[in-house]
Amino acid sequence: MLARLGSWCFRNRWQTVFAWVGALVALGAIVSALGGARYLESFELPDSDSSRGIDVLGSEFGELMGGFESSIVVRSNSPVTSSVVQVPLEKLFERVAKLDGVAVSSPFEPGNQDFQISEDGRTAFARLTVNGDFDFTALATLGTQIRDEFPKIKGTQIYLAGEMFAEFEPPKSELIGLAFAIVVLIFAFGSVLAMGLPIAIAVAGVGVGAVVVMLASRLIDVPDLATTIGAMIGLGVGIDYALFIVTRYREQLHAGHEGEEACSIAIDTSGRAVIFAGITVVISLLGMLAIGLSFIGGMGIAAALTVAVTMVASVTLLPALLGFAGHRVELTRWRGLIAAGFVALGLLGVGLNFTPMVAAFGVAVAILVAGFFVAPLRAEVRQRRPKPAEQTLAYKWSHLIQRHPWSAMLAGVAVLLVVASPVLSLRLGSADAGNAPEDTDARRAYDLLSEGFGPGFNGPLIVTVRGVNMIAAGGIGGLLEGTDGVAQVVGPIPSNLQDLQASGLMEFMSGGAAGG
Repeated sequence: MLARLGSWCFRNRWQTVFAWVGALVALGAIVSALGGARYLESFELPDSDSSRGIDVLGSEFGELMGGFESSIVVRSNSPVTSSVVQVPLEKLFERVAKLDGVAVSSPFEPGNQDFQISEDGRTAFARLTVNGDFDFTALATLGTQIRDEFPKIKGTQIYLAGEMFAEFEPPKSELIGLAFAIVVLIFAFGSVLAMGLPIAIAVAGVGVGAVVVMLASRLIDVPDLATTIGAMIGLGVGIDYALFIVTRYREQLHAGHEGEEACSIAIDTSGRAVIFAGITVVISLLGMLAIGLSFIGGMGIAAALTVAVTMVASVTLLPALLGFAGHRVELTRWRGLIAAGFVALGLLGVGLNFTPMVAAFGVAVAILVAGFFVAPLRAEVRQRRPKPAEQTLAYKWSHLIQRHPWSAMLAGVAVLLVVASPVLSLRLGSADAGNAPEDTDARRAYDLLSEGFGPGFNGPLIVTVRGVNMIAAGGIGGLLEGTDGVAQVVGPIPSNLQDLQASGLMEFMSGGAAGG
């Protein structure tokens, strides 16, 4: 059946390509008609102390929990309460408070100095509460507006804390991976066209898979980062699966078979392995459903859908592209080889956010155009003559392993143990601004707060108390203060000053590294 499928897609290449394009357009139209993707943007642990505490905060302190928390952090060589520092800072906080959707709690307000100014008096912070209606683009604009208001005070550092205002843009790992894949595949195949086919299949599979995931998000809980996870896995397996089939196709061409027959054999052999591998990966990813958390289960479903789509593309769309390529899959001209190198360089520049390297795309286009007029660029790259199977490194290696199976197994296990050894010192925790690069404002503010107020200040823990009077709640705070590792306790803070039986919250900082 697979052989017939490969032959049909090879012969009916245009119909196959149009079917994939039509599927992409149709799925995109359906998603658009439904109002776009509906991703899950919150992570909850049902029936846990954390979720119950968050429920109390939402019901009793809704006005405090409805937005984003941030702060303006100040470190001065002079006491922050000195007039030369305090006066311009108070004016700063007044200007920031006038911005739409921003509330400011100044360290100079009555009752705040004990908690928002460090013991040495040189570090302080103003709490910012930003309206929860802001999206990420609006938050970035707001962050720029706030930074523009910072005054110049001699001997004073001022930074805007909060990861939502962080100006750091992480590298685009998918593009970096594609750049290296281009280089590796060119060395492996010695052909630009043979290199491009696996990448084209991977990109097509991930693209259609992403739209399928968007549609799935309307039916099940899918986290907003699922498309990123799916793209990472989909690109990897897509290139891998197509690599199997293209390699077998070229081997059959070298053996004297015509294009359609070579494709049929490749799909019937390597394509069978691709389907088996793809189904195995899909089942493994769906195993995440066993965890019982919708957030994690949705991530597994999204990745499984992307892999499944990529697998189908490998045994249908790839034969169609091989039909277009034919025997030209063995042909490479210098213009294509050099241009491919510059494309890889440009992708690396985009992935690393390094603008000068992006100019490599223009160089690649110029080389392709020049190739029509410059004879050396039109010349064919001499291909390596294929060796008999018995002379290849893979053949020799496989026979070496077969002759010494026990030694090979023990050596492999030893290597795996060495590679896995870092797990012995693995530290789990939540990512925060302390993980940001040292040259960002978010990280500088994080470090200043840790230095001024002690380790753990950036990762406070909140305890909610319900159904007790404020005297009893204060007693709980005293017990927390006497606990080893607790540096400071703030509160209790009642939800209703008129109700002695009201809910309250206490915030305390551990003396160790902040973990969020």
